[in-house]
Amino acid sequence: MISQMKLMAILLSLLAFLILPGQGVAQKQRIAQATVPFEFWIEGYRLPAGDYQIEPLKSTSYLLFRSTDGKIVQGAYVLPLDDDPAKGGDSKLVFRIQNGTYYLYGGWGPFGRRVLTGESARPVPSGNDRAEVAIIYR
Repeated sequence: MISQMKLMAILLSLLAFLILPGQGVAQKQRIAQATVPFEFWIEGYRLPAGDYQIEPLKSTSYLLFRSTDGKIVQGAYVLPLDDDPAKGGDSKLVFRIQNGTYYLYGGWGPFGRRVLTGESARPVPSGNDRAEVAIIYR
């Protein structure tokens, strides 16, 4: 028969095994940030150049852009182009340039490639009609 001390040690070991991995996951949560060097538009709203945090809310179908000083907050609904996560440093915001104005087209990140619903009827911008800004995770 197992002594009470051995049983208690086994139970504590099992409890530690179950709790510690969950704490590691919570610590790995990172914040997506991008420095956009130009004024840009998100679905009819103008945002100034600056530093932004990008947060998926409730699901991967809505992104919230928040300036790091907290003064500007703008959300955007997005549609998936695919669910393939961006590799390494390939996370980015993609902008469509039209007549010198920058419009957020979408973003490539850990949830795959997403395009703003208002931009979804347009082809992926390319060449001189496209600008990219890296997303950094901290």
